[in-house]
Amino acid sequence: MGSTTYWTWSVEVDEPTTGRRIGLEGEVIGPLDATPEEIRRRLYPDLDATLQSKYGPGWSVEGLSPAWRVDRKN
Repeated sequence: MGSTTYWTWSVEVDEPTTGRRIGLEGEVIGPLDATPEEIRRRLYPDLDATLQSKYGPGWSVEGLSPAWRVDRKN
C-alpha cells in the first residue's frame, strides 16, 4: 500500500439560485503521489451530494464554474 497524506482543498462556485460566489473547503486523505486533479475527482461525488441536498437534484460542482485550490499538507 502506498503512502497517504492529508490534502487541503477549497473551491468557489456560483451559488445556484443567486449566482453569487460561495466557497467550500476541507481536508481529505489521499495518496502522497496524487495530482490535484485526482484529488478533485475524488471530491466531486460528495460535493455534488452536498449541493443537491441544499438546492435540489441536478446540481453539480462542475456545472457551477468551479475555481479550485488543492494543496498537499506538509
